[in-house]
Amino acid sequence: MWRNYFKITWRTLLRHQLFTLINLGGLALGMAACLLILQYVRFERSYENFIRQRDQLVRVTLNLYKGQEFIISDAATCRPLGPTAKATIPGVKDYVRLNELFGKAFTANNKTFLEDRVYTADGSIFRLFSYKMLYGDPATALAAPEQIVLTESTAIKYFGTANVVGKLISFPGGRKIPLKITGVMADLPPNTHLKFSMLVSYPSLYTWNGPASFQNWTSNNDYTYLLLEPGTDLKKLNQQLYVLSKKYAREKIMVAEPLSDIHLYSHKSFEPEENGHAGTVNALLIVAVFIMLIAWINYINLSTARAMERAREVGVRKVVGSGRQQIIYQFLFESGLINGLAAIMALGVIAAAYPFFCQLTHQPISHHIFHDRFFWLVFAGLLLTGTVAAGFYPALVLSSFRPVNVLKGRLSHAAHGLLLRKSLVVLQFTATAVLIAGTFAVYRQTMYMRHNDLGINLHQVITARLPQMPGTEAANRNASASSFRSLLLQLPEVKIAAFSTCIPGMGFDDINSDDYVMPYGAAPKEKSYNYYHFGISAGFLASVDLPLAAGRDFAATGQNAEEILVNEEAAKLLGFASPEAAVGRRIQFTYTDTSRLPYTTIIGVVKNYHHHSLKTGYQPFLYTYRQQGGKFLSIRLQQGPDQAVLKKIAAVWQQVYPDKPFDWFFPDKKYDLQYQADMLLGTIFSLFSALAVFLACLGLFGLAYFTIVQRRKEIGIRKVLGASLSHLLYLLSKDYLKLILLSNIIAGPIAWIGIRSWLNGYAFRIPMQVGILLIPAGVILVIAIVTVSHQTLRTALANPVKSLQSE
Repeated sequence: MWRNYFKITWRTLLRHQLFTLINLGGLALGMAACLLILQYVRFERSYENFIRQRDQLVRVTLNLYKGQEFIISDAATCRPLGPTAKATIPGVKDYVRLNELFGKAFTANNKTFLEDRVYTADGSIFRLFSYKMLYGDPATALAAPEQIVLTESTAIKYFGTANVVGKLISFPGGRKIPLKITGVMADLPPNTHLKFSMLVSYPSLYTWNGPASFQNWTSNNDYTYLLLEPGTDLKKLNQQLYVLSKKYAREKIMVAEPLSDIHLYSHKSFEPEENGHAGTVNALLIVAVFIMLIAWINYINLSTARAMERAREVGVRKVVGSGRQQIIYQFLFESGLINGLAAIMALGVIAAAYPFFCQLTHQPISHHIFHDRFFWLVFAGLLLTGTVAAGFYPALVLSSFRPVNVLKGRLSHAAHGLLLRKSLVVLQFTATAVLIAGTFAVYRQTMYMRHNDLGINLHQVITARLPQMPGTEAANRNASASSFRSLLLQLPEVKIAAFSTCIPGMGFDDINSDDYVMPYGAAPKEKSYNYYHFGISAGFLASVDLPLAAGRDFAATGQNAEEILVNEEAAKLLGFASPEAAVGRRIQFTYTDTSRLPYTTIIGVVKNYHHHSLKTGYQPFLYTYRQQGGKFLSIRLQQGPDQAVLKKIAAVWQQVYPDKPFDWFFPDKKYDLQYQADMLLGTIFSLFSALAVFLACLGLFGLAYFTIVQRRKEIGIRKVLGASLSHLLYLLSKDYLKLILLSNIIAGPIAWIGIRSWLNGYAFRIPMQVGILLIPAGVILVIAIVTVSHQTLRTALANPVKSLQSE
């Protein structure tokens, strides 16, 4: 029986080659696109899945308010929180703290490298996180000061082998700090928000910074993770953290968030890395569903459109004894064969496109997609669903024809499936219209963010990351930095060189904040805003072309000990009516900190600029003076940087820092990295929206072709009777164009609501205009007209005598 099914199906597929190719191509492309997107969605949602206790782990963050108004949320928390929470809050089983080290240059075995991610960590990190220790004892690896654990690849990079326990690695500098390697752990998987190459023992901070900072509730520089007892209620935990906040942290409200939510749902300042976006992942999941639906709709439409032609076949087979059940099996077998062939083709498309797709989405190609059991489960699910869902309705329709009516030509083709086909075409192009409108909005918003005036000019600027050393070597460090700057200024290509503790475009990394700032003499307030301290030297504003709104810059003489600059946003939040009104006024910090210089008098107000990106609003900055040193040196060149200039700067670096690699970057590129997720969304939306349009038009072409073939005799008669070409084009195209217009009308409100919701996540965004919907609608209409008109025009121009003779 199955052999007969195969023979009949194969002859049918060969007899209708055009429809076979359309079905195979549409299903193969749809399945390949759907599987690739689902693989990306799965990867984004798999963060921290390798951690066995992930459901019991939370990260504590800080929310800052002014009264009831939420101001900002920080991923970092206060240093005493972990041990205090474990001692006082029921349900807190353990904790771990991590503090990022900014001295990223390490030396071992006569090799010096720059390390992007280095943290100090409590030894409990190996109890809480499922990190695999290859060599060494995880219970004692980070227990004592100046111990260090390397990842396997880092150990091989420095020593050429993985088992390096007992060897030394050091911070370079005037006094090298030796760290004893006490463990080597397996490399971290890519699906974790906390990536590092080394872990230094947390007790080292006692040695380097002293014990005072470990009781300081006013600063927040540590990432704190809590391990909860099974069944601990998160809402109740946050209530207990609120009580703890009011007791120790005053205006800072500590809030716990599940570990598994961090990557997609946490977008706070001081995040360890740029996280993903749940909205992007969900949008791409919808795109995958739309594309697969469009491919299946094409199959259903083309199958039911051929009902009249297949009806005669069904009638003959019923006359010779075939039952309805056998005919249903035959058409389901046909659907299964087509879906199976399309699935094989889809595998070929995936094999060819997978490396490019991983590069596009920044996924690691650590293992091939065909080795993933999840992939094959989804693949089988799509194949089975496609076979049944796309084949069952055509099988029911075609098997229901009565042989007497069919053989006598009494079957009305319009009465069978026409309404369904029209509905499916509307659904198909509604989904396509929503995708194109979304793509257009994402593209416009991304271009707006990338090309809008940032308030600064970072062209012709390169930035050197100055070596940082823990301990008491600030004088030597500053002397070296000043020497480096002085030598650079002797180069004719260098226009300005200035120090700073942070760089625009780097988010809030390497920057401190203060939330008790107010005009001098004002009554203390219960709540304040979170003001960010930005240490700069004279000339920094000029180096990044950041203008003043009022007042003056720091003097180059260095007599700026009691002076401060604020930006327009800070001046407004401090209550000054205008930038000019703020100049000459004094501000105070309400808590006592003997290490802080009394920066009090406002000498200038800096214009607002986008420090992070246009996703967020303007932040309040306090610019404090640094005569020398800092973490960065911004170098503005006379002309655009080229290789010759970079070589000269690198030579000066080696003269001052002979044992440290030259660490530099283009700061304007940092802004582009912040839009990576948005550009990714735009690119993927563009690619798969184009694919959706292609699939929809492929199905539309097949339907138009079949309709025109059926109406050739009518067209020939109309031409003989004098019908014009334009009239024939209108006659054959109007039904489809009406459906597409209806699709655009339905898609309009859906796209409008979705786009507006997405844009609300941006502080600075494009305006919602009707053109966001009209332009995509016009694009779809033009593409559909071209698709339908190609075959229509060809038929309308044909010799009517031939079409009538063929009948």
